[in-house]
Amino acid sequence: MKRYTDAMNEVGFTSEEKQELSARLRQAAQSAPQHTRKPKRHRVRRAVCGALAAALAVTMLTAAAVPAFGDTLRAFFGMPVQSYPVGKSVTQQGWTFTVTDCLADSVTLYVALDAQAPEGTVVDPEDAPELNFDWEFFTSDHTPHNTFSSYKAEFVPEQYQGDNHLPFVITATMGSLEDDMTFDLTIWDIETSEKSLFRANNWATETYEPVQITRIPIEITSTIALADDSAVDIYGRTATLTDLSISPLAVTVRVEGGSCYNHGWVVPTHPEYLLPSARPLIAQGTLENTTCDCDFDLHLKYKDGRMIFIGPSYNDDYQPDKSIVSSWRAGTSCEDGVDAKTRQPNGKNTYVSTNVRFAVPQDLDQIESVIVCGKEYKLR
Repeated sequence: MKRYTDAMNEVGFTSEEKQELSARLRQAAQSAPQHTRKPKRHRVRRAVCGALAAALAVTMLTAAAVPAFGDTLRAFFGMPVQSYPVGKSVTQQGWTFTVTDCLADSVTLYVALDAQAPEGTVVDPEDAPELNFDWEFFTSDHTPHNTFSSYKAEFVPEQYQGDNHLPFVITATMGSLEDDMTFDLTIWDIETSEKSLFRANNWATETYEPVQITRIPIEITSTIALADDSAVDIYGRTATLTDLSISPLAVTVRVEGGSCYNHGWVVPTHPEYLLPSARPLIAQGTLENTTCDCDFDLHLKYKDGRMIFIGPSYNDDYQPDKSIVSSWRAGTSCEDGVDAKTRQPNGKNTYVSTNVRFAVPQDLDQIESVIVCGKEYKLR
């Protein structure tokens, strides 16, 4: 190994670069393929030598290429996050698009994307580029899985260095994401308010081929399940809590049966979370509960004693703490078991499910419990 250490000194690595490279070598050694016919020391040595040769070549020839793993998401959130590396790239029309890393739980996905424009491309950060894209998700057997509710891409000016690398973070809120699933990312264009950047030379070309990065893996972050099939007070009676989970990215809660039946036609049990204009109707007992997720009344209790309301709410006087909870809702779905036209039972299983997405990833070690409709569920 000494000759490789000497080589590192000769090419002029800084101490920080040496540390980063050493970390990469350790990771490569730990993830080396497990060939049963070779002794372990040979596997590690070959992985280390191969990784070092590749790292030397990449570092020497493309010193300021793709942003380092985790940098874009760190800038996006304003804090370090435990994302997982991807490193998938596609080059087309002089551009290189790289998914550097991702962060995911069962309902939320963040994708760090570096778009390397042709040399000389400079963008005014105040004229933030807009990424036009689409994607498709697949189960482990590559069956399409498209249950997402919303998605968007945001330019990250804090990570932009004024060069030809344009950093983006793509966010999706979905349902039922799992380990071993994958997604394909299709990029159509990058635009500013004045012009197209990626398709500048062939905007009207009918044979234009979009950029596709395929088989991007999904790895679910740590999630704690809390549901115990207990009864919770909601919609004026009780329903069964069948799902309550918390990850660093979101809280998911679902109740079934009981008061979920016909819940869209009862007076809300938490009117304080509705618009003030609804209060006269509530007083008359004539308001339909069209905002059924408000009855969840969710709070987080932190170990330092803080009690944080995380929603949901449509009343400006009772808003969740925006330093904790994202203003972009993660979605609600429900079934009240009643036919909308006849008002007769439709025979379907009744439920209400909602997700609350955090504004920034939370440290679960600092959270003591989740409180649903006044009932406390401790994380540990």
